[in-house]
Amino acid sequence: MALVVPDVGEAIALYYLTGKASTENLIYKLYTNNITPAETDVAGTYTEATGNGYSAKSLQGSNWATQSTNPTEITHAEQTWTFTGSLGSVYGYYVVRSSTADLVLAERFSDGPYNIANNGDQIKITPKITAT
Repeated sequence: MALVVPDVGEAIALYYLTGKASTENLIYKLYTNNITPAETDVAGTYTEATGNGYSAKSLQGSNWATQSTNPTEITHAEQTWTFTGSLGSVYGYYVVRSSTADLVLAERFSDGPYNIANNGDQIKITPKITAT
């Protein structure tokens, strides 16, 4: 599934470009409800995973690396969630701003959902955003 930047995320990007809003770190969260991200989504659309070793990941703005290629990309180091027990199905991830919790983007796993059933099960993603 392709990365979706919903309407609220598009507005945030425009605010950043024009200086209307200050930047915030991004929080990556896994979601467990069986939905496909859509343009009209808000953060409350997603059911965040809970329990068994899960915690959201805060990605500091200074740790992103930009590649000035065509198309231009910005990437972050791989993020790994390691679970301590059964969590059930995880369908994808969504990203919110750290202080306002506004939804920025979301993606359903193209090869998911991932069934987290055992201690030591993992989900790994490498955050990357491409501007075309």
